[in-house]
Amino acid sequence: MKIAVIGGGISGVVSAYALAKAGANVVLYEKEEYLGGHSRTVHFDGVDLDLGFMVFNRVTYPNMMELFESLGIDMEPSDMSLSVSLNEGKGCEWGSRNGLSGLFAQKSNLFNPYFWQMLREILKFKNDVISYLELLENNPDIDRNETLGQFIKSKSYSELFQKAYLVPVCGSIWSCPTERVMEFSAFSVLSFCRNHHLLQLFGRPQWMTVRWRSHRYVNKVREELESRGCQIRTGCEVHSVLSDAEGCTVLCGDDSQELYQGCIMAVHAPDALRLLGNQATYDESTVLGAFQYVYRTVLELPPTTGDVKIWEWEYLLKLVSKNLGETSLPFLVTLNPDYTPQHTLLKWRTGHPVPSVAATKASLELDRIQGKRGIWFCGAYLGYGFHEDGLKAGMIAANGLLGKSCNILSNPKHMVPSLMETGARLFVTRFLSHFISTGCVM
Repeated sequence: MKIAVIGGGISGVVSAYALAKAGANVVLYEKEEYLGGHSRTVHFDGVDLDLGFMVFNRVTYPNMMELFESLGIDMEPSDMSLSVSLNEGKGCEWGSRNGLSGLFAQKSNLFNPYFWQMLREILKFKNDVISYLELLENNPDIDRNETLGQFIKSKSYSELFQKAYLVPVCGSIWSCPTERVMEFSAFSVLSFCRNHHLLQLFGRPQWMTVRWRSHRYVNKVREELESRGCQIRTGCEVHSVLSDAEGCTVLCGDDSQELYQGCIMAVHAPDALRLLGNQATYDESTVLGAFQYVYRTVLELPPTTGDVKIWEWEYLLKLVSKNLGETSLPFLVTLNPDYTPQHTLLKWRTGHPVPSVAATKASLELDRIQGKRGIWFCGAYLGYGFHEDGLKAGMIAANGLLGKSCNILSNPKHMVPSLMETGARLFVTRFLSHFISTGCVM
């Protein structure tokens, strides 16, 4: 069986790997000169740096862990702390690193009743989220069209909770502008937060990173593909995919074309629609057209850059990536700056799916288009938009094309609080409720 896989990101390489292991004749197309998609590693000053995919954990990335372990990929702990600074350092500031000293890095917050109210609301938020999700999951007929903004408004959360906590957490996770956060699907975003233990005070999973950067696993998968006879065509942009009774024809920018018995489109949903062109069916246009993306400019900044408070989201690579060398200075990655700072090392434009209400609905309707006309679709957009989602989608598409069942590992049961967390939450909640209210610190 001769199969085309279009797109060399996580979904594409995983689906190609599954097909090749099953004995299929696979041709993998990628428009860039490298495989990996968001797993992009660049080299500066003797140091390898990741720009996109950086972290995962053993609890909520079980399929990725299985892949890495099967490939013999070394992993190491990462630091996924968060620091928030509003209004260019003139507003509220706090951080999750270094315990209470980070939380009260801005000493005036010790006497700020609005900050204490935000802390109380963080505790309340977990209970509200769990109750909300349980209600929807136990009653599938209830509408899931509520946005995150509508959910927050219905619970009367303070403005500071939204600006200094919820928006920074969600915006940094999905790497999107702050004004888009409240448009997210409440069910999708809150499910992600619950499943990834982001609502817990204690017992969060240890985040990990690939030792010596993500290109290690990409190169290993490439070696496995080539050893199984997979043709890898990087720098080869596909212009269109046509389907008829004979199969799927892939047409490339160099005017070459090739006929396949099946095709997996492991590209962003809008790109898949563009490749189908006028042949796209009504169902394909409806389902794929529901997925929106936020496109962002990623800048790699040298350690000498001083004006670091002007951008929405920044990643300090020395904390996230580890092993940058004992004398390595703090390289930064920033998203969508207002202007391009001097001495920028690299500019990279990429996209990330938005967890909208429409996307949540469309992901449940994938069966309307999956496998029809010999074409299968996969990508992280079919989940929460992250590496584990892309990997699972690639596995499902490949096994579906082969007519095989797919054994997807699921996360362990979420949000089971320990006795320590239960006791700590009870103590803190009672303290905040009895002694602190807005406008009064006792």
